[in-house]
Amino acid sequence: MTTSTRPIYKEVVLLARITGVIAAIVWFVGAPLFALAGVPFPSDGQYVVAGVIALLMGLALVPVALTIAEAIAARMKLFVRVSGLVVCIALSASGVALLLAFQRWLREGVARTVADSIVVVFVAVFVWITVASIGLRGPTPVGRSIFWLGLLTGTSCLVPVLASIVFFYFARDFVFTNATILPVFLADLLVWVSLPAWLTAVVVGLSQKAAT
Repeated sequence: MTTSTRPIYKEVVLLARITGVIAAIVWFVGAPLFALAGVPFPSDGQYVVAGVIALLMGLALVPVALTIAEAIAARMKLFVRVSGLVVCIALSASGVALLLAFQRWLREGVARTVADSIVVVFVAVFVWITVASIGLRGPTPVGRSIFWLGLLTGTSCLVPVLASIVFFYFARDFVFTNATILPVFLADLLVWVSLPAWLTAVVVGLSQKAAT
């Protein structure tokens, strides 16, 4: 890296550190608000919260996706960068679409499609985190933390999604009882905490990188 590009890169790292913290806060605060907006029944308020979360996280994760790709091996760098940008664009676009749907500015069929697809977009975020964490694995404690927290974050989302698919197609008679409350709560808690924990590890890693 030349001397002329070094200050620019440091500025990008600083921006990624700031937006990484913002994304962690948005998820940590927004996820409980989304759950509360659906109590006791699902409501339009949930779509508003989901739209705001998706829009803000999509914008905040762009510098993170661009910066961490620089620390990944060449064979994965381009894929992590491009897929990260695609996920961020999908997040922001879905957030805007949800907010427009809430204002009744979209046709009913389009609004329903957007509401149904937002789950897929968030799952894609967790998949991307897993892939990026594998590429970021390193010998340092921070590198190992990013790797394991990334795997935990991806697993916390993918396992419940796969379980839901299995129940939908193969166990439609399954009924949630008091015995299932604790496992569901723990799964939701893991999804809620793991993503900010991963972003925190990434921000720490970027802070160390900027200091060198």
